[in-house]
Amino acid sequence: MIRTNNRAVSRGAAASLLLVASMAVSGCAEWGPAVDPELPSGDSWSRAEVEPPAEASPVEERTNVQRSENGLPTLDASEKLRDSACAKADDMIARDYWGHHAPDGSGDPFMFIREAGVDYSTAAENLFYSTPGGPDAVDSWMESPGHRENIVNPNFTSVGVCERTAAYQGLPEAHLYVQHFATPLSER
Repeated sequence: MIRTNNRAVSRGAAASLLLVASMAVSGCAEWGPAVDPELPSGDSWSRAEVEPPAEASPVEERTNVQRSENGLPTLDASEKLRDSACAKADDMIARDYWGHHAPDGSGDPFMFIREAGVDYSTAAENLFYSTPGGPDAVDSWMESPGHRENIVNPNFTSVGVCERTAAYQGLPEAHLYVQHFATPLSER
């Protein structure tokens, strides 16, 4: 996993890809700073809208258990991040690709997060899919250094998870999880 804090880096260069894949189970993690020069800066951070926390989903709850066990504050569940995660999951299913970017280079997680209305200082994405009865997404992420790093990153304050069940990647039924993390600019 490559991390960068250089805001001048292009969107493509800011993204890294960690792919741990097999036919039955796959996971993927990516992290990046806000690289959009159109985002608010300086004084506008204090005026950015703060989203009230949502009720946590089971995957979000298990993510917070892992954070608590590592001495970190829990993350607020975010409807906007859930929306971005579901948009990404739906895009991956519709175009049948696996990764942080579609084969044509589009569809990076930060685009989906911004399009959901989240102005962030840092953001990340974890991906996972398995067959029915396969391993738990959070347990699998915690066993992977890049995914674990996103879950226990003390800089993140919000999380949104989307789970979809669909025919995917040649499997007649797969469970696809997209987890988006962010620190909204208003909290920076």
